[in-house]
Amino acid sequence: MICGAAIAGVSATQAFAETKAATEVTEIVVTGSRIAQPNITSNSPLVTVTQEDVKVAGTATIDTLTNALPQVIGGQNLGQSINSNGTATVDLRGLGPSRTVVLVNGRRLQPGDPQTPVADLNSIPAALVERVDVVTGGASAVYGADAVAGVVNFLMIKNFEGLKLDAQYSFNDHDQQDSTVQAALKAGKYTVPGHMTDGGQTAVSIVFGSNFDDDKGNVTVFGTYFNAQPVTQATRDYAACGLYSQPGPTSVNSAYDSYKCFGSSNGAYGKFRFLNAPGVAPPNTTSNFADNPNGSKTFVPSQGSFGYNFNTLSYLQRQDDRYTAGYFAHYQIAPKIELYSEFMFADDRSTAQYAPSGLFSGTGAVVGQSYFEVNCNNPLMSASQQTALCGAAAGTSAVGRMLAGYRFAAVPRTDSYSHTSYKINFGARGDLGDGWNYDVYAQYGTAAYQDTQGGYTSLSKIQKALLVDPTTGKCMSGGDCVPLNIFQALGQGISQDAYKYLLTPGLRNGNTIEQIVSGSITGDLGQYGVKSPWADQGLGVALGSEYRRESLQYNVDNEYTLGDLSGGSQSKSNAGAFDVYELFGEARMPIIQDKAWIKSLSVTGGYRYSDYNTGVQTNTYKGEAEYAPTEDVRFRYSYNRAVRAPNIVNLYEAQVQNLFNGQDPCGGNTPQKSLAACAASGVTAAQYGHIDPCPASQCGSVTGGNPDLQPELADTYTYGAVFTPHFIPGFSMSVDYWNIRVRNIIVRGLGGAATTLGNCLSTGSSVYCSHVHRDATTGDLFGSGFVDATNTNTGFIQTKGIDVTGTYRTSFADWNLPDWGGLTFGFVGTYTKNYVTQPVTGGGTYECAGMYGVTCDVPDPKWRHRAKLTWTTPWNVNATLTWRYIGSTKFDGNSTNAFLNQGITDTIDASLKAINYIDLSASYKVRTGLTLRGGVNNVFDQDPPRGDSVNTGAFGGGNGNTFPQTYDTLGRNIFMSVSAEF
Repeated sequence: MICGAAIAGVSATQAFAETKAATEVTEIVVTGSRIAQPNITSNSPLVTVTQEDVKVAGTATIDTLTNALPQVIGGQNLGQSINSNGTATVDLRGLGPSRTVVLVNGRRLQPGDPQTPVADLNSIPAALVERVDVVTGGASAVYGADAVAGVVNFLMIKNFEGLKLDAQYSFNDHDQQDSTVQAALKAGKYTVPGHMTDGGQTAVSIVFGSNFDDDKGNVTVFGTYFNAQPVTQATRDYAACGLYSQPGPTSVNSAYDSYKCFGSSNGAYGKFRFLNAPGVAPPNTTSNFADNPNGSKTFVPSQGSFGYNFNTLSYLQRQDDRYTAGYFAHYQIAPKIELYSEFMFADDRSTAQYAPSGLFSGTGAVVGQSYFEVNCNNPLMSASQQTALCGAAAGTSAVGRMLAGYRFAAVPRTDSYSHTSYKINFGARGDLGDGWNYDVYAQYGTAAYQDTQGGYTSLSKIQKALLVDPTTGKCMSGGDCVPLNIFQALGQGISQDAYKYLLTPGLRNGNTIEQIVSGSITGDLGQYGVKSPWADQGLGVALGSEYRRESLQYNVDNEYTLGDLSGGSQSKSNAGAFDVYELFGEARMPIIQDKAWIKSLSVTGGYRYSDYNTGVQTNTYKGEAEYAPTEDVRFRYSYNRAVRAPNIVNLYEAQVQNLFNGQDPCGGNTPQKSLAACAASGVTAAQYGHIDPCPASQCGSVTGGNPDLQPELADTYTYGAVFTPHFIPGFSMSVDYWNIRVRNIIVRGLGGAATTLGNCLSTGSSVYCSHVHRDATTGDLFGSGFVDATNTNTGFIQTKGIDVTGTYRTSFADWNLPDWGGLTFGFVGTYTKNYVTQPVTGGGTYECAGMYGVTCDVPDPKWRHRAKLTWTTPWNVNATLTWRYIGSTKFDGNSTNAFLNQGITDTIDASLKAINYIDLSASYKVRTGLTLRGGVNNVFDQDPPRGDSVNTGAFGGGNGNTFPQTYDTLGRNIFMSVSAEF
């Protein structure tokens, strides 16, 4: 593949006709094309990250650096816990990781997880990355399906000679400074954390390489180790409790202008609502009750102060251990034959931790049942409690029903993730002479996954433990069952034997496999006279064919299959595969070269035909043009038709009950929506005002695959200019406009469950409301209540914006100053003008550029940039200052748009302020082969934006009341490293 040489700095766009003094490269390669011609440069916006960028950033994980690029919207990383799957992903333009292709040395990286089959960046060792090329804009004609948003190409160190050792340690240093949240913590009698030094990360790598047989071959071998220590949310004031926005005492028009700490209603004091049952009529079926805080066996009205602080034990940074190893080798066995092989192995084990299990209101012994049964003569209840549950049937053998929430605070829930992957390829390439080259390879990649869940309890066992024989005091079901006493607060009546009986692990595992056989040939037909009469170079072509097979296996135990884990979600085993055969071609024709006011004029075209065994055929193509009137400026244009074929999960995932981040505007004592609006979603007049809010802003949904899905279609346009003025030596700049429109998008439900619910309540249309299914008894939208969000093709996404990159190199001597070395300025910025979504084909749209929240999810600021200044001194010391800017965003729920409006005015979360991060780093070359580095990221210890994650769900898509995908969540980060070469 063609992968452009980096202009030093934070990033770079390939400049036209760069001088050799600016940068020397041993390969002429530009990610985005297969045609290898001198001076060819990218016609799509291209950003490059160098190995030096990785080192000065002090990052031990490559996703930390890619997520900091303005073109990337944060995906999975170590900052996720309850929403984690243990992987790290990259998401170009916010179009989703499944619409970005990840390459290693120009070849696909296999999917890393059978639940979300996209590339896992955890398998790429940061210490081995020589350069990262990020091409934004469709690239399916070159790289195949999924390259809708673009391509991220990791080019690894190769042809290394010698031995290199790297070691790095980093930690976080944070002062608590959020006075608003601290006031809420104190008011709720929660602990305000003090100064913290934590979150240590250790990274060690070794690289050994050697040439052999008179430099005809090289083998480079590597091994790395990485460890991250966990950090709990209790250690940061902004994350120490669930933030709940509400109208304060001075609120105007009931605007939500203040926070309180709010715990889960499924707390250690219990939350009970009694239901009518055969032969049982409770005296009160509309109010919620709790166990008496004084420890007695009596019920009292449930209060918000009884809530459980689910943030305390949850991780803000997951624990992680990671090993990688592999080799890169090549050997020229003949003048026209070079054999090569690459092998990469990774073993990553990470633990997520969050609030303990228990009974969660709205769940029952089986999926779809929202209540538990308790015999009216249960000896663990007092007479008054039996009466509250059963009315006149108290003390009899009749069976009562209740919605029950009760937190077992003794043991947190955990997910122990294991991802073990390897990728190996063998290939041959060479120069056939007369301008022709070939490359043929076969590749096999696989990733094995396992998740062991701990701290969960069994719903079926809970039900058995609540039916207790009044004579024997034992479970009516017999066996090893131990009675459960949830009728006293704080677990005072629960024995250790009961915990042991109820605690039930969950296990799921699986694997993904990707197999590729690919061959291509490139040639310069100019050798045969096929060229324009006004150009020196001829027609360059690339032709090839590729076969790709992807398969996955996802297995779950009986607990998952039945949905038996309390506080967990149902899941079912899944398996599937697809094959695709592809033919592709590309041609580049220089039309005019080295003429007056036409230094270069050329056009490029590409086409790929793909035939899937699922019965789908796709055609992708591209057209590009470039015009350079002089060496100082080059104009470029590209159009790409891209596709994303449905993956195996999209097609075949089993339909199960799940959760989505959001809130029910019809829930609570004072619903945000009117009775008329709520009635359209299935709320009765009797239920209105008595519906429980979704716990922790997680409502129910049903998700699953659809074998009839069709490919997504995308059209990408880019227009740009590259400036390298000769009168400003060392300066280059590029400006590019981009426009990506994805049609027939594959999405869970009509724009997602939150959008489906919101539009039902705003419009009353049966198109949306027919997908909302409430609990028939309570009206709840969790437990047995859900929003239908199975996969479908519908609507479109369109995003537009402008990329700006620039680099300037100079020396003090150039300005007639003492020889203090040189300075390099680098800049990359992105302006996102629009991010428009149409949830249903032919329907309305909503805008998420500059927004965040329930529907728009992760912040998508209109402007982001990363600027860097490096001083290279003559004293073996280099220093770097980096400025990372993330623009402000507004809460989507305050929008008047029907798809976004949440029915309230949330002023305290109305906008997330712009963030300026300043990073400093320096390196000292002690002697040849020995370099010390150190630095501080987020020098001024900026707090991340934070907000409501409980009531409106504004921050529901993040973790710890913030978005770790976007912001530095742990405060100031200090790192130290040493590199030794022998």
